[in-house]
Amino acid sequence: MDDRYKRIADLFGLALPAPVEGDEEDTPRRLTGGTAKESADLGALSLTEGDYEKAIEHFRRAVEQSKDEDPALRIDLAGAYEYAEMAPQAMRQYLEALRVTSDAPEPHVGLSQLYKREGRWREAIAELEAALRADPENAFHYFKLAELHAEIGDRASALSAIQAAVVHAPDDPFYHYWMGDLLIAMKRPDEAVDALRAAVELSPGDDFLFLRTSVAFWNAGRPSEAVKAVRLASDLDPDQALYHGLLQRFLLAQNQEEEAALEAKRAQELDDYDAERLRRLLIEVGLTP
Repeated sequence: MDDRYKRIADLFGLALPAPVEGDEEDTPRRLTGGTAKESADLGALSLTEGDYEKAIEHFRRAVEQSKDEDPALRIDLAGAYEYAEMAPQAMRQYLEALRVTSDAPEPHVGLSQLYKREGRWREAIAELEAALRADPENAFHYFKLAELHAEIGDRASALSAIQAAVVHAPDDPFYHYWMGDLLIAMKRPDEAVDALRAAVELSPGDDFLFLRTSVAFWNAGRPSEAVKAVRLASDLDPDQALYHGLLQRFLLAQNQEEEAALEAKRAQELDDYDAERLRRLLIEVGLTP
């Protein structure tokens, strides 16, 4: 059996059946699961290898072997179809999973993603709301709902959803950060500072959080704190020229030309990508690039 399969199986605790009679030892893709679990495990392995066609074959067999009594296998099959960019087949499997168990959140989440890809925003939101009715304490689902609302420009609904995510996962810095970023976009910088402070307290080693906090401070009319935040970001990642470029502009705006000149030297290593990031940051804080 291929050593890659053995290593993956050992890592994830997956069951690997013996090869079908007549198969050679080094052709694991021709293995056939003897039970639903074995077939599902083989499907998962095929996904890790990027063999979506084989993954679909294994998951379909798993569904048949379970006599369609396990909706999770339908969900796995739908996911394999998604990876293979076979959206209609994936949608059918999610709907079949809901037929077997109407109170599972996962099929609703899968359908939401499919509707989103097709630009069917109303249906995508409705499916996530259905997922939350099935699992009302799932912070990730609230976040996905917030993302959808933000993408269609409904920031008020996005804020409500991300606040719910924070309530249900208060120790996750990402949700605090995302809410802070949304509040920056909504021109509510004081509230953004509070949200980003929570994110920084939960993840004090993340330089990007200090960068976003500096934007909130600047827009809140607190330039000294904005400068401190960028310096802290730079302390965490001294080689990031972007921070020196932003710090230079903050210092120039406060007539600290000598210090700004020092930062200008350090910002000379900006590549095209970071130069574009700096341009966008300067627009965000109201400083003309």
